[in-house]
Amino acid sequence: MSIYVDESIHDRANFIVIAAVAAGDQIQRDVENALIECGFDPGQDEFKSSMRMVDNPAARRLRDHLQSILIDCKVAIAVCSIAERDQIASLTGRLISAMDPSKLELPAKVFFDQGMKPIVPELPAGITTVHGCNSKKIAGIQVADCAAYLVSMIILSELGIVTKTVPANTVYPGDDGEIELAWTLWASFRYALSSGEPVGGYDQVGWCEPMMRPFGLLISDTCSKEVRQAVVSRFSEIWVGCIH
Repeated sequence: MSIYVDESIHDRANFIVIAAVAAGDQIQRDVENALIECGFDPGQDEFKSSMRMVDNPAARRLRDHLQSILIDCKVAIAVCSIAERDQIASLTGRLISAMDPSKLELPAKVFFDQGMKPIVPELPAGITTVHGCNSKKIAGIQVADCAAYLVSMIILSELGIVTKTVPANTVYPGDDGEIELAWTLWASFRYALSSGEPVGGYDQVGWCEPMMRPFGLLISDTCSKEVRQAVVSRFSEIWVGCIH
């Protein structure tokens, strides 16, 4: 297992999302194949959430491909204020240390995108770090970039800053009207956010409600009350039951 880390910074709402994506070795090949299929050159081109999507169908297809790749990964998230930008590695260490050890396949490496301050975090035994990674070469970081972007859009929606909608029939065929874009983003990778551990546990016959604890969630004390409430509302419990 490898863990890929990237960030999404939002000055207007004073928060940073850190996404830690746990995946197997196949993620490198999967991202490279997605790049090729969308007309990009692996090793030279890469997905960036800051890419212009309007009038850029290739970039939109690539984003969709990476969202599909996320389904086979596990995603842990940490949220902090802008003031903690130089503490991303330490926060990631705290996030990983708080995970259920049974969910981690050891030994593992944590790959940090270049530009993050190379602080060596405290980590469980068997996990090492690699700093200053080029996301064009370490393709899993592109998936972490995508995950951080998705989580950020959901938080911004919860805060009322982003209010985009999409046609409801893109999710529920035959339905009229509009549906919240942030909801569709959450629905697209909610299984990756789940630890598989039911919030209410199992009953005597092994049945449980399909509401799961997150794979990993850390909210820094530096976050505003509004940001904290938005994160808790969307990510503290993950529904994995039917939504159709």
